[in-house]
Amino acid sequence: MNSDKVKTKPFRLIVNRLYVLYVGLVFILTFLLGTPIVLLAFLLKTDRLALLVNHYWAHIFFLLIGVPIQVVRKGKLDHQANYIFCPNHFSFLDIATMPFVPVPFKFVGKVSIVKVPLLGLVFKRFHITVDRTRLRDRYATYQKSIDALRSGFSLTVFPEGGIRASQPPQMENFKEGPFRMAIETGTALVPVTLADNWHIFPDDGQFLLKRKKCRMVIHEPIDPRGYTLDQLQDFQNDVHHIIQSELDRLNS
Repeated sequence: MNSDKVKTKPFRLIVNRLYVLYVGLVFILTFLLGTPIVLLAFLLKTDRLALLVNHYWAHIFFLLIGVPIQVVRKGKLDHQANYIFCPNHFSFLDIATMPFVPVPFKFVGKVSIVKVPLLGLVFKRFHITVDRTRLRDRYATYQKSIDALRSGFSLTVFPEGGIRASQPPQMENFKEGPFRMAIETGTALVPVTLADNWHIFPDDGQFLLKRKKCRMVIHEPIDPRGYTLDQLQDFQNDVHHIIQSELDRLNS
């Protein structure tokens, strides 16, 4: 038995590497196909058009790489309203998965993503970046996020502050940023559970990608008027509990 496993493992590794290469090629080609629309959005200065491209791109991308997405909506979203979406974050694949949320949004993400060829240019123009090592930059990002919310845009903010979990699916503690934004602007906050990306594309440095169903749960929007700034920790804990409970249930 053991000798058979040793023989098949290199073959499976080669097949997986070829699959990862294919996924990378699909990512680049589908990204390039959407470039004319993104350029049009840039020229017309209409961020909403570029953000809408993300939604359709995600559907095409996951269809072509053979990874089925199952989206469960536990609450109704008003397409005329804006929201702060807060998902758990265990994998780089989370960024590609989030556009399955049916409301276009801006990401609030690390400035390091700007260094990614092509993607970095689009991210810098249409989304919001933050350098967490610089206090002034964190403050500027917070103000840009507040301005975006007050202009009617939705945001996706990873409340853990990045891929930090050492033992997924157990999340790390949440940062207060998105919860403070919600209270200050009155924007409903939507917890999102990404149950399987840490299996499909783990953040372990091996760059191995597994084909299996990716489950997303969009929880009911939470009205921030139920909290005050003095209750920020309660707000964080309540959302953490909602997402973590679903992670535990779906990974049991």
